[in-house]
Amino acid sequence: MRRTGHDDERRAASSPSSADELKRAATLARDLFGLAGRLEPLPGEKDRNFRLSTADGDRYVLKLHAPGTDPAELDLQDAVLLHLAGRAGSPSPGSRREPGAVGGGERPPAPRVVPALDGRRSAAAAWADGTRTARVLTWMAGRPWAEVEPTARRLRGLGRHVAAVDHALRDFTHPGMRRELVWNLTGAPAVADLAPLLDGELRPLVTEVFDRYRDHVAPRVAALPHQVIHNDANELNILVDDGGEVAALIDFGDVAWNPRVCGLAVAGAYAMQGHADPLRAVLPVVSGYDEVSPLRPAELEVLYDLMRTRLAMSVCLSAYQHANDPANDYLLVSRRGVTRVLRRLAGTSPDLAHFRLRDAVGFAPNPLARAVRQHFESGAARPVPLLPGAAPPDETVSARPVPAAPVLDAPPARYGEETAQPPGRRPEIHLGCDLVTGEGVTVRCPLPSVVHTVKTHPSGSVVLEHRTDGGVPFWTLYRHLDASSITHLTPGDELAPDDPLGTAGATRARLQLLTHLLGMGADFPDTAPADEADLWRGISTDPGLVLGRGGAARPRREADGIASRRRTNLSRAMSLSYREPLHLVRGEGAYLFDASGRPWLDLVNNVCHVGHCHPRVVAAGHRQAARLNTNTRYLHESVVEYARRLVELLPDPLRVCFFVNSGSEANDLALRLAAAHTGAADVLVLDHAYHGHLSSQIALSPYKFDRRGGRGRPDTTHVCELPDPYRGRLRAGRDDDLGRRYAGSVADRLAGLAAAGRRPAAFFAESLQSCGGQIVYPDGYLREAFEHVRRAGGVCVADEVQVGLGRVGRSFWGFEPQGVVPDIVTLGKPLGNGHPLAAVVTTPEIARSFETGMEYFNTFGGNPVSAEIGLAVLDVVRDEGLQAHARRRGEQLLRGLRRLSGRHPLIGDVRGEGLFLGVELSLDGLLPATAQAGAVKEAVKARGVLLSTDGPADNVLKIKPPLVLTGADCELFLDVLGDALGEVEATL
Repeated sequence: MRRTGHDDERRAASSPSSADELKRAATLARDLFGLAGRLEPLPGEKDRNFRLSTADGDRYVLKLHAPGTDPAELDLQDAVLLHLAGRAGSPSPGSRREPGAVGGGERPPAPRVVPALDGRRSAAAAWADGTRTARVLTWMAGRPWAEVEPTARRLRGLGRHVAAVDHALRDFTHPGMRRELVWNLTGAPAVADLAPLLDGELRPLVTEVFDRYRDHVAPRVAALPHQVIHNDANELNILVDDGGEVAALIDFGDVAWNPRVCGLAVAGAYAMQGHADPLRAVLPVVSGYDEVSPLRPAELEVLYDLMRTRLAMSVCLSAYQHANDPANDYLLVSRRGVTRVLRRLAGTSPDLAHFRLRDAVGFAPNPLARAVRQHFESGAARPVPLLPGAAPPDETVSARPVPAAPVLDAPPARYGEETAQPPGRRPEIHLGCDLVTGEGVTVRCPLPSVVHTVKTHPSGSVVLEHRTDGGVPFWTLYRHLDASSITHLTPGDELAPDDPLGTAGATRARLQLLTHLLGMGADFPDTAPADEADLWRGISTDPGLVLGRGGAARPRREADGIASRRRTNLSRAMSLSYREPLHLVRGEGAYLFDASGRPWLDLVNNVCHVGHCHPRVVAAGHRQAARLNTNTRYLHESVVEYARRLVELLPDPLRVCFFVNSGSEANDLALRLAAAHTGAADVLVLDHAYHGHLSSQIALSPYKFDRRGGRGRPDTTHVCELPDPYRGRLRAGRDDDLGRRYAGSVADRLAGLAAAGRRPAAFFAESLQSCGGQIVYPDGYLREAFEHVRRAGGVCVADEVQVGLGRVGRSFWGFEPQGVVPDIVTLGKPLGNGHPLAAVVTTPEIARSFETGMEYFNTFGGNPVSAEIGLAVLDVVRDEGLQAHARRRGEQLLRGLRRLSGRHPLIGDVRGEGLFLGVELSLDGLLPATAQAGAVKEAVKARGVLLSTDGPADNVLKIKPPLVLTGADCELFLDVLGDALGEVEATL
C-alpha cells in the first residue's frame, strides 16, 4: 500500500542510489542548503531520500520529490511543521509528566524545516528524470513503533502523543488543507468500490464494514469537530526512544482537514495489530488521547467504525495496487496484519465496542442506561412482585402465599459479587441476582412487556422487552425456568403485570435487568470479567431496581484499575505522590498500610494529628452521628463546649469562634473579617506562602499565583520578603538582628500602600512557613511585623492550619515562640484528625465588625458530630501528653538529623520546632539540590517511609508526622534517611 510523505525513507526498500546519485545529491545539499557531510540513501517510493550526517553530528533528511509533485502539498507540509515548531508551551497545570507522552500544552516533537540558502523552504533541483523539488528536514532519532512491544503504558503514550499533535494543530489553517486524499477516511465510499477485488472470506468482512460506514458513520460525519490532522499514525510513522516510549510522529505527507477523531482512528487501527483481542488492546490509546484532548460522545459513537474502516480501506487499496503491480508481493505481505485484525473483530457488536470506548474515557458505558434507572428510581415504573410473598408496591396486587423456604446447595448469587473461580482463572462478577423460589414456584411478569426471546435449551430462559415513559427500551432476562412451563410464550406476545411467565426449574431462578441486548437475546452473559465490571454493570444494571431492594456488591478494584478510573473520572489537577502511587487501605497511629498489608511509616500526614484512626476520635464521631447531626441554628451543648475549650487554649483577647470545614475556608473567612473590620482590601503576605485553594486564598498565595498555572500577583496582594535565615538575603551566622531587618520588608510594603493613599486590611502569615520550606522565622520577626501592620491600621492573621495544636512542642501554638498575639487565628487540618473541621478565632471587636446585617451561616461548620470529634482530639492531645511528646521526639530527630548532616554533604540545613521539621538539601555554592531531594524522597519510600518535598526549589524534605510518632520510629527514619542519602550521593 502506498503512503506518501516526509519519512518514506523509513519504509519499504526502493532502488538503491548509484554513486553518481550520491555525488549529485551531495552537491545539491551543499549548493542549495549549505550542508556538507556523509550521505546515505534511504528508501522512498517516488521520492529520492538521503540521510545527511555532518561532521559536528547533526543529521538531516534531504528529500528530492518526484517531478510533478504539487507545490501546494509541500507548502502545506512545511506550514504544518513550522506551526508545530512555534507552538511552545508547558504541561497542563497539575498534570504529571509521563515518559513518552507530551501533554496538551507542550510542543510535540516533529521534524523541523531547514531553509535553503536563499531563505526559501524548497528549491528546484536538476535530476536525471527531470526537475525535482528539494527540501531538507531535521532527522528525528528513534526506532519505529513496529520494533517495540506494545505495552498498555506505551499504547497510552501513543494516544497522548497523537492528541498532542492534534491539540497543537487545532487552530492551524492553510489554503491547501481541504485536499481529497485516497487515505482520508471520509473517502471510504469511493474505496468501497474496490471490495470486489478481494476474494474468499475477506470480501464479506470488508463489505460489512463499508455498509456500516454508509449507514452509521456517514450521517454523523459533518457534525463532528474538524481540523487538520496528521492522518497517518501507522506503525512506521511512530518513533520510540531508547526506552521504548513514544518520542515523535513523523511523515506529515497525509495531513488534511478531516474530522478530528479520524487521526485517532488511524492510530487505533494500526495499534490493534498483533493482539489477540484488538479492541481491548486499543483502549489505552483512546484513554491516553482523551487525557490530553477530551473526546466528545459523538466522536466515540463512530470511533470503532472508523478504525475498522481504515483497516478495510487498507486491504482494498493494497489489493488495487497489487492488481496494478502483480509482481510486488510486498503489497500482500503488508496487508496480512490488517487482515488478521479484521477477522478477529468479526462478530464484535459495534454497540458493545462503542460502550467499551465510552467506559475507557470515563463516560457511563450505555448513555441510555440512565433513563432506565430513572424510570425506576423516579417511581414511574411500578413493578409487581415476581414471586409469592413479596411485598407489593401498591394495592393493585395482593401478596401471595409464601412457599416453604427451599434448601440451597450454595448461597444465592448477588449482583456485582465475585463468582467462585478455580485458582488462576480471571475473576468474574455476577450480572444478575438469584430469586430463591423453590421448585415449581411461579415467576410472574413485573411490568407491561412484550416477549422478546423464549429459549428452552439447555434450560428455560425468557427475555421481556419494556419501555420507559420516554420510549427507551430495556429488558428483563429470566433464567433457570422449567422449559415446559414457558412453551405458552411466543416472541411478540404482550404481557400485563402479574401475568405468569413460568415456573422455577429448581430452587432458584435468576434475573437480569438489561439496558441493551447487544444482539444476544437470552444468550446475554450472566457473568463478566471483574476488571470490566464498570462496563458490564452499565449494560446489565442492578436488578434490585425491579425487585425494589438494594444490596448490590461494590466492584473490587486493584491498584491499576483505581489509577485508570482516577484518570478518567477525577481531575488530573489532583496529583498523586511518588512515581509509583500507593494503594492505601487503612491507617493506625503513625503508620499507613497498603493493599498487600505492608506498613508505611507516615512522616508527612499532619492531618491525622493524634494518629490515624485514633479509637477515641473514631468512637466520638460514631457516637454522635448515631444521635444527631445538624447545623448551628439550634442549641447544642457540644458546639459551645468545643468553642469554650478552644478559647481556653488561646491567649486573651481571642475568644470569639467561627466554625468551618477546612483551612481554606478558615482563611477565606479571616479575610472577610479583616476587610469588614478595616474597610480596606489590600493584604500583605510572605513570599512562597500558601493559604488555601479557594480563589480568595490563591490570590494570597505566591506559592500558587507565581508558579506554573498561576496568573500572577493580584493588585491587592503585596508580597513581603520571606525571612529565611538559611537561603534568604540575611542569613544566620553572617548577619545580625535578622528579625527586625526582615520585618523591614513589611514596613516597605506598607509605605508603598500609604504613598498610594491605601491602607492594609491584614497581614497573613503562617506561624512557621510550610510550603515555603519549613521556615522558622528569626526571633522577633512576627513581633516587629505585627507592630508595623497595626500602626498602619491592619489586623494580623496567624495561619496555624499546619502548625497548631501542640505540634511545635515547646508551645501549643506556633505563634507563641515569637512572643505575639494575633488578631485572628485560623485553624484547620489537625482539629478533626482527618474529619473536615476548621475554625477561626478572633477578638470581640473584630467579630462585632462582621455583624453587618448579613448573616454568616455554614451548613456543616460546627455541627455536633464535628464538635464531638474536635473535643475528642483535644482530649487525646491533653490526656496522652502529645505536646510534650512532640517536643521530645522533635529534639530526638533534630539531634539525629544534625548527626547525619556531618556525614552527608547533601544536607545543607536542618531546622524546625517539635514535629514540624525541614531538611534542606543543597549542592556546592548553596545550589538547591532539587533532583536529589526527589531522589531521596523516592529512596526513603522504597525503604518503607513516607516523606514529601517542598520549598521554592522543591529541595526541602518535610517532616510533619502524626504526633504519636515513637522513639523507635524516629530511629528507623534516621537509619533509612542515612541509607537513602548515601545512595543518592553515590550518583553525584
